[in-house]
Amino acid sequence: MEQHEYMDRARQYSTRLAMLSNSLTAWKKLPPLISLTNQPHQVLASDLVQFADIQQVSKIAAYAFSALSQIRVDAKEDLVVQFGIP
Repeated sequence: MEQHEYMDRARQYSTRLAMLSNSLTAWKKLPPLISLTNQPHQVLASDLVQFADIQQVSKIAAYAFSALSQIRVDAKEDLVVQFGIP
């Protein structure tokens, strides 16, 4: 690798790192917990979720995971195609 190529890449990486650093700084300014309700005591005092409902959601999630894990992609042709440039 030539020195100018090395310097170009180092400059690109520094730029990308600065952009990521700025986005992380903006992310840290968010409140630690987002409030979903103005009355959390009512949510905490409400009836518990029925165990049957929890089982049903768990069962559906397991089916979805099983279905997603069985998806297979058959490659039919190359994704990169050479174009003939006259």
